[in-house]
Amino acid sequence: MPVLTPSRVAIVLLTLSLLSFLWTFGLPQQLAEPSLPLINHNGPDQKPNQPAKVEPNEVFEDFGRPYVPPGSPRHTPIKAPEASKPTPTPQPKPAESKIAEITGEEDNKGKVDDKQKEKEKEKEKEKEKEKEKPKENATSAPAPVTSVTSVTSALAPFSTTASANATGKAPVRPNKFCKDVHGAPNVMVIVKTSKAEIQDKLPTHLKTLLSCVPNFLIFSDHAGTIDGFTVHDALDTISNATKTSHNEFNEYEKIQQDKNYKPDAGKTKDLDKWKFLPMVYKAHKMRPYSRFYIFIEADTSLSWTNLLQWMDRLDYRIPYYSGAPTYLNDVKFAQRGSGIMLSYGALKQYAKMYDERYESEWEKRVGKECCGDMVLATTLIESHVEFYSSFPLLQGETPATLDWTDRHWCAPIVSWHHMTPTEIDLLWSFQRNWTSKNGWEVPHLFRNAFDDFVLPHLEGTKDGWDNLSQDTKIVRPKKQDIEEKKKEKELKDKLEREKQEKENAKQKEQVKDADHSAPKSNEKETRDNAMDLSKYGNDIDNAAENAEKCKHLCEITEDCLQWKFTSKGDQECLLGKVIRLGRKADKKGSEEGWTSGWMLDKIKKVTGEWNEDCKDPKWKFNQ
Repeated sequence: MPVLTPSRVAIVLLTLSLLSFLWTFGLPQQLAEPSLPLINHNGPDQKPNQPAKVEPNEVFEDFGRPYVPPGSPRHTPIKAPEASKPTPTPQPKPAESKIAEITGEEDNKGKVDDKQKEKEKEKEKEKEKEKEKPKENATSAPAPVTSVTSVTSALAPFSTTASANATGKAPVRPNKFCKDVHGAPNVMVIVKTSKAEIQDKLPTHLKTLLSCVPNFLIFSDHAGTIDGFTVHDALDTISNATKTSHNEFNEYEKIQQDKNYKPDAGKTKDLDKWKFLPMVYKAHKMRPYSRFYIFIEADTSLSWTNLLQWMDRLDYRIPYYSGAPTYLNDVKFAQRGSGIMLSYGALKQYAKMYDERYESEWEKRVGKECCGDMVLATTLIESHVEFYSSFPLLQGETPATLDWTDRHWCAPIVSWHHMTPTEIDLLWSFQRNWTSKNGWEVPHLFRNAFDDFVLPHLEGTKDGWDNLSQDTKIVRPKKQDIEEKKKEKELKDKLEREKQEKENAKQKEQVKDADHSAPKSNEKETRDNAMDLSKYGNDIDNAAENAEKCKHLCEITEDCLQWKFTSKGDQECLLGKVIRLGRKADKKGSEEGWTSGWMLDKIKKVTGEWNEDCKDPKWKFNQ
């Protein structure tokens, strides 16, 4: 009988099929889990907040994606439910629990067959959860993003650092968060300074504004460091022929030869105009993928939150060249102290033209002109970049010298100029308080700055103060002028009386006795009008006699909001139609100082009218 018969072959095939079926479906196995999502957590050897490597030609994408706090269900890996018990409600876990999940400790627990050990581990797990509940509430709970009045809601939604909130350490300071605000990595801030002023003015910027800016550069007339930050030499690419033919570079050579040399501030100021063109070019080449570049001086105060909100409204591909407008001859350009804003689109065109024309044309042009910011405007015109006026967003004044009008009232403040380090620090504190209370998406306006920095200092009368009133000037006349004016007035009054008497005599002859009352009434009315005009005229004549009379004239003048008086010289009274704070002005030696004052009721009324038209921030510029 043969070994392989049809019946035996059929039995073998059925047996193999049955074994295959049992192997596939009958034996116990662990259910497949979905792959863990790739989350940008810091590894064991990676430092917190370590920036990712950026390719040279990389362009940042929009950072407007919603913020998902660490420990939320979106960050928690999805886990398959166990067959022996219902799926527990997912709870936020600390970083240690997440690491345990990723390393596979939960899988090892599922393989334990001993039910008693499994129950004991479950009890231990429940105890650990009870201990960690306070910790989770303090560090892993997502910050409320619906409220803009709390400090945490203002800062946390814009943080991209997961590890800082997932640990049991103290909350990160606000300046850690402000580097991660929406759009912050897309903006480059460039500070221009000199060796003569860098130690006095730059440390304040490093502690305030630049502590929040993730990408910034410092350019000067020398290379070095300050507080660990690199200072770049903006003049090192100037040709030797130019350096030898212009005397201002003698000071530059002394700076290069002796690191301890303390240059003269006046001489280093002459080097400023040479910095602009190379500085703008180098800033773009050092970070070509930034969307916007803002160039400021060491005495410029910049609002970080308002700047980011402004840039977020613009298209970086459009060639923007913007600033506070000023004129020199026929050239309209951005004033350097207020800040110069250039977009990626503008610098892309400028860099191309710079490579073609700087050595042959532009460098020689700088030597013939007075100002580097003006020459920059001419080179941008040749690069086909149009100027956009950013008034009043970028401001060339200080809060003390600005004329506070309805033109500024509802506009956001992006910059101030001519600020001392103390004033810069004060404004920075105001900005920190603003973002803590209102978040990073609400701009602070000129009216907010007025309420904080100007209004508290306004008084009815303030001695030793010059409030910069300048619309109307009244000078006390000399004695001879007073006597001549008095004689003229007496003669004029005499002629008026004679004329009035003649008119009254004619009326008496033409009317009946019953109508005599009418002329008397007209005579009285005429006399009253003359007195009123005479009284108002006397107020003008006497306004320069003392501070009280100057103040009185401002009170009776409808559009007068402030006044100032001085007894020096011929004595002066000046009235103002706009609000200015001014500055302290004590008398020097025998010279008399100024006394100033404001019409507080009028100011309250006019600012109230401005507030009614201030429903939305006025971001419009180039008007």
